[in-house]
Parts: sequence; C-alpha cells; structure tokens
Amino acid sequence: MIDLNKAKQQATKRFLDWLESQLRIQPKKGETGLDSLSDKTIIQGYLGDYQKGQRAVSWSDFWYRLQQNRNRFAANLSEIEASIAQAYRQSLDELLPIKADLARTDALIDKIVYRLYGLSAAEIELIERPQYEQALSEAKANVLKELGAATSDEQTDAVIDKIAAEILPAAERFFERVEPISIEATLDAALPDWRNLPPDIPTFLRTGEYSLLTDDETMDFSIGVIPFTKAVETLLHETIFKPFRDESGFGVNDCRNDFLADFIQGKRHLTLGNYPIILRSSKEQALRSFISQRFGNRNVFGAGGLVEVLGNQAMLKLRNKAAHDEVIPRSEAEQLREWAFELLRI
Repeated sequence: MIDLNKAKQQATKRFLDWLESQLRIQPKKGETGLDSLSDKTIIQGYLGDYQKGQRAVSWSDFWYRLQQNRNRFAANLSEIEASIAQAYRQSLDELLPIKADLARTDALIDKIVYRLYGLSAAEIELIERPQYEQALSEAKANVLKELGAATSDEQTDAVIDKIAAEILPAAERFFERVEPISIEATLDAALPDWRNLPPDIPTFLRTGEYSLLTDDETMDFSIGVIPFTKAVETLLHETIFKPFRDESGFGVNDCRNDFLADFIQGKRHLTLGNYPIILRSSKEQALRSFISQRFGNRNVFGAGGLVEVLGNQAMLKLRNKAAHDEVIPRSEAEQLREWAFELLRI
C-alpha cells in the first residue's frame, strides 16, 4: 500500500511539474505555479480520489479548466494542446492501474477489519451506506450546478452522462464492501444473465435496484432511473454500435445520419437519446444489414422488437426528466425499470 501510494504521488508530480514548465504560469498575488490557478483542485486532482469513489477527470474537462486560465499563461495554449493531451493520456495510462490496485487493496483492508470486529452484513451496510448515499445525492446536485438545467436533447445527454460518471465509481466502491443478497436475488429473478453483461452494466443494475428496494418512498428516484437507462445505453453501444464501427467494414460513406457518421469517425459519443432515431431510420441500410447478420432471428426491427420498445416516448421523457431538478417517484422509476429489463432481455 505504501509503495503504491508512493508510485502514485511520483507519477502525478512528474506530470504536473511538466505541465507547469509547458504553461509558464505568471505569478498572481504572490502565488505561483498551478497553485495560483482557478480550479486548481480539479487540475491537480485529475486522477480522482479512489477513497471517495471519484473518477479521473476527462480530457475535455481538464482542457476546459486550462482554457479558463489561459490569460495566466505565457505559453500559447493552442500551440501546445496536442502535446498536453498526449502527456495527459500517458499519465492516466500509468496512473489508472495504480489507482485500481489502491482501491482493491483499500476494499480488502476494510473487509478484513470488518471481519476482525465480527460485523454482520447488515452492520457493514449500515456503516457504508451514508457515504454511498451522500455521493449519489451530490452527483446530481453538483452536475446540475455545473452544467445547469438542460434545455436541449444534447444538453440532457451531457447531464445524464456526467451524473452517471459520478455515480458509477461510488457504486463500485460500495458494492465492493457490501453484498446486498436480496438485491441480487431480485436481479436473478428478473434477468438471470445480468452478471455476464458487458462491464459497468452489472454495477448500474445493482445501483438502480438498490435504490428502488431500499430508499424511502419520499426520495427522488432519479438516481435509480439514470443507472437503468445507462445499462441499456451501454448494452446497445457494446453489442451494436461499437461492433458496427470497429468490425463491420462499413465506413462513414455508408451512414446517412450525421451523428452516426460522426461516431464512426470518432468525433461523437452516441447516447440513448440518439439510438432510437438512428435505429428507426430505414435509410441506414448498412447498419440494418449488420444488425440482421449479427443477431439472426432476434426480434430487432419487428413488432414488439428492440427498436419499437426502445422508442417508447413516455420512458424516454422520463429518462430526460432525470436530468432536471425534478423529483421522480418510485412508481415511475419502477415503470422505467421494467422497460429497461425488457430491452436487456431482447
């Protein structure tokens, strides 16, 4: 544990020292270097605190923070963007495995301590739950404060993506320590193969199910809605759109939808808000041909099939509602859960 922390500190310092040398930061009120910048906590803490379940800062977010400080730099920021981007990704490539090892070791230590004290599963849950609930409640509040209320479909997608990115590491940390057997039993009954779904989906499903089964009736269940919708979005990405881009042999000239064409070129991340429009289009012959070959007899385009269920406007509106400062009752979250499970079964 000591060696891992030392390696993390050294690698982080190496990148931040290099970054300072490239930016040539001008002093301000007696302060120098990165310490004198606005948003310095985010810039310097770009890896994210594994003990708080934080994810690494995305490159786009990191670059935005630098741009906000651009008047403080003697260097021309646009001229060094490419080199900073490359160094940033190389730093994360080095640091993320160390961070993962630290998180696993930390969870193991907690489990050993709980076992030494003879704590029951219920007692462990009682200890861990407040931090978990706080992280989830703060996720939505912080994102809405940062991005504001969504006024377009694209903004809605951005809000939901960022909330999910905040929720996921906190949920991973929680479920590494807590084993909610009753939650997994309900998932087993509803979706027997849920543990074998692509990465992140099992955690999203645990998060949504835990919210529905344990939260008080008066709570806002948008924190349950978002994980269920992200589970669907992740499955469609991993089983349809990513393979279409990477394995089908089709290219940008075979796409009619601009968003799909941008995705093929690596310029855009598709979301659950985009998928129904793209999949409903009869003009996307290349995509439809790929899906038909890949899924054979599965009902994708027919009556009651994946595309028809996915296009349920009431559920898509409910998903979008979760991106706003509105309270979603348990009954609506339960309806969306059933919709998500129907899609995950197809």
